[in-house]
Amino acid sequence: MLAPETFNPEFLRPAERVSEPDPRNLTFVIFDSSTNDYRHLNIMDFYEAVSAYRLNLTVPPKIIFQFETAKNLYLYSWFVYRFYPICEHHALACLELALRERYKDEASKEYRNRDGKLYLKGALRFAIACGHVKHEGFSSCHETVKRRATDRYEQEKLEELHTKGLKEIAYDYSDLEVTDADRNREYLDFLSNFLPNLRNEYAHGSTTLDNQALTTLEVVSEIINQIYPEQ
Repeated sequence: MLAPETFNPEFLRPAERVSEPDPRNLTFVIFDSSTNDYRHLNIMDFYEAVSAYRLNLTVPPKIIFQFETAKNLYLYSWFVYRFYPICEHHALACLELALRERYKDEASKEYRNRDGKLYLKGALRFAIACGHVKHEGFSSCHETVKRRATDRYEQEKLEELHTKGLKEIAYDYSDLEVTDADRNREYLDFLSNFLPNLRNEYAHGSTTLDNQALTTLEVVSEIINQIYPEQ
């Protein structure tokens, strides 16, 4: 049995405790550079994290409102842990709405279902095929690409050192160029399969429960901003 001073977060909580955080969120800590020590998360951490994601002003308002709803769901997951998957589901629904609105008159038959309708998977693949959604448009990939390019450059320099029989060789990183070989082109293929599958899992009923919704919000915002670029 639960102790009298606690409540079961899996059920409707007592009215007098609606403003208390879900106990599961209190198990996580972050490093606070101001104190040079770890501390428990608080609601301001949630707010600062989710408020960083904004859609371009070129995005239709009805899509922006749905994305802001998903952000609010993330913020309120501080109080209800099970809002995480609801936030993620709504973010993916918002992505589908954005893609359908953007490509409803452009997507060719091969990207539509047999009934001629445009759904998330086909619309996302069309956006990628058009070159509107690019690997470079995802902030999480930038550091990976740079590191891969750096590793390749250093390996080429080592090979040059051995080939020419040199005793030493200078690294000039101003010569560093990112090539297609450095970019993970498979990431776009991954997203075009993973995001629709995740949306379908939630739509058809799922017991999945994790706190990774912020990553989905980031990816969704970056896709929408790519298909509705600032003018």
